[in-house]
Amino acid sequence: MTHEPLRVEVPNEAHAAGLRRRLQPFDVDMVDVDGQIEVRIELFDRDPESRVVDVLNAVDRWLPTAGLPFVRVHLDGSTYTLHAPPPNAA
Repeated sequence: MTHEPLRVEVPNEAHAAGLRRRLQPFDVDMVDVDGQIEVRIELFDRDPESRVVDVLNAVDRWLPTAGLPFVRVHLDGSTYTLHAPPPNAA
């Protein structure tokens, strides 16, 4: 069974490179789609659902360090928005 890559939209190549470093254990490509950078993660594995969870957890940990309020994630024909946690109130 062929799985589409999980795609994460980021605003620029610097963010894409940072996310790519965070996703080092995965097969990752950076693609320019009409000026929007996508980080694409291949889900080749006996258990792609487990890989999806691992990728989403990595994106979730990366997001607050990236200084982005959210990213859009595309998976299996659907689009999801992952939001960074709110900053801690001082």
